[in-house]
Amino acid sequence: MGANLRYAKVIDRKVFYAKGGRLHPGLENEVLLNEEPGVAGAFLVMRGWSDDHGSVTEQWRIEGPGGLRIYESIPRELHLPTEQHVERLEDEIADLTVDAASDNYHVVFTLDEEEVARLRFTVRVEDQPAFS
Repeated sequence: MGANLRYAKVIDRKVFYAKGGRLHPGLENEVLLNEEPGVAGAFLVMRGWSDDHGSVTEQWRIEGPGGLRIYESIPRELHLPTEQHVERLEDEIADLTVDAASDNYHVVFTLDEEEVARLRFTVRVEDQPAFS
């Protein structure tokens, strides 16, 4: 499997657009809650894949603290024609119920049902500071 994950971000939609609506290295991977437990505000799962050739089936899931699967995307067929081409993907999640704020959530990316990348992100209550 030659696909490469060029970038990945998990970020609250309001925060993303308030910070210019562009990906850049300083963006924190975080999702905001109004209260805990509660439904997270809409957030984006953005990523870019490249490959030297071929097609793969991409899927991703969100795991809470302790590894419990709390969300799973539908599979998506990707056609990755060249290493220079980056297939940019973005999904918006608007209804995820979260039990608790934590800095130990993960989005796990799979290609052809094999885990290829894992990204840690924070879920925090909107009016509280980020975890240190």
